[in-house]
Amino acid sequence: MADGSKAIVVSGLVKTYGKTEALRGLDFEIPSGQLTGFLGPNGAGKTTSFRAILGLTNPDAGDIEILGRQIPKGLPEVVKQIGVIVEEPGLIKSLNGRLNLLVAADTLGFGHDRIDEMLEFVGLTADAHRKADDYSKGMRQRLALAAALLGDPQLLILDEPLDGLDPAGQHAFRARLRDLANSGKTVVVSSHDLGDIEALADYVVVVNHGELVTQGPLADLLEGGGTRVKAGDLDAASNALKAAGFEFERDGEGLLIDSEDGESITRSLAEAGIYPSQVSPEKSSLENVFLGLTGLDVR
Repeated sequence: MADGSKAIVVSGLVKTYGKTEALRGLDFEIPSGQLTGFLGPNGAGKTTSFRAILGLTNPDAGDIEILGRQIPKGLPEVVKQIGVIVEEPGLIKSLNGRLNLLVAADTLGFGHDRIDEMLEFVGLTADAHRKADDYSKGMRQRLALAAALLGDPQLLILDEPLDGLDPAGQHAFRARLRDLANSGKTVVVSSHDLGDIEALADYVVVVNHGELVTQGPLADLLEGGGTRVKAGDLDAASNALKAAGFEFERDGEGLLIDSEDGESITRSLAEAGIYPSQVSPEKSSLENVFLGLTGLDVR
């Protein structure tokens, strides 16, 4: 469960490649024990941020703290507490699923005692004897997740883990990530599919042009979408709300009013003799919020 602590704290991160400023004083925090969506358009600095966090690139300036340790100096102390899937999983496709996990455990310095448990967790026990080359992409992603979990890490960092998966594969992978977060793991997922993040995340970090745009609980980010009104006579409801000075849009589901004052909306309708069947807050979609924050499409 989340306890208010921070698994990752990034402050003033700067990284330049030639004349390109990939990160421009980037600041963000990742809360412990939650599933965080790490979002931004292409070129926003997501991958560079992950590489810096994992010690794969040296920033020009700034500070990184992971699980209470300064990076890169403290990376050897926490590296075995971090599980990672970045880009194409590094599987040996000529080996079966179980042997891949045996090799991963030996390479990473872990024992073999969690291999059967992890195969079961990712739903590959029945396919453990099959070569990874014969796996679907979704199965290979789940095998990579099993490998990342062999050391029972506190923190998982996953770069586009759902990319290219079919709907069934996405559903299976999302369910396992949700289970991990519910068990108290800190899970960080970068994805260009906002629907995945909206379905999964507790917390969201949005970056653009190498800078923080916003961060916070997903529920807070999706607030402020107006008020949904349904009534038997939408024409009459529209006229009453227009006369009361409300701005709104009409769609197939009723009226979407650009106001969160449900009491005033209800009173205006009642004064016109209209008693709606629904007056409720309308949440924004993550896609609409994202586009409003960045002015760009996520793809």
